[in-house]
Amino acid sequence: MGDVRIIVDHMKLEYSGVFDTKALFKFIGSWFNQRQIQKRESKNFEQTLADGKYIEYEIAYWKKMSDYHRFIYKIRALFSGLKKVEIVQDGKKVKVMQGKVIFYLDGYVEHDYEHRWEWAPMLQFFRVMFDKFIYKYYTERFEQRITFDMHDLYDELERFFNMYRHYRPVSKVPHFAN
Repeated sequence: MGDVRIIVDHMKLEYSGVFDTKALFKFIGSWFNQRQIQKRESKNFEQTLADGKYIEYEIAYWKKMSDYHRFIYKIRALFSGLKKVEIVQDGKKVKVMQGKVIFYLDGYVEHDYEHRWEWAPMLQFFRVMFDKFIYKYYTERFEQRITFDMHDLYDELERFFNMYRHYRPVSKVPHFAN
């Protein structure tokens, strides 16, 4: 098996309030599509409870950076207490979800993902020596890149949720809303 290094470990983002789940997943997908990163869905679990829906969503994205290195971006989203509410947005009533969401972002660099250096113990030893000493600068650049990408995704998710911070659910829709 190739060497997998954890670069970004459980970067946590919490939000509680109203948000649009469809727009959220569309936003995350477009962020990765802009960077030509492939997707592999790991887990999608939904349960309806008395206090609302509970959703656990885990997805992994990956990108080949070279013949030897691959980035793995892992996103785990936990939604709890989700309920449909109506808000007034630009004079129109819109149905969105209200609840709590927690994101865990992880970033990995996988070396030798095609397992070319795995069939003999001596080759494994040489792989470790090359990674630690000869190509150290090369691998550190990849680690810096995935750290930058994960922090950029974190900032973009914060901006997405900040758009919904000033919206409040309404029990009675004003007369000017359609």
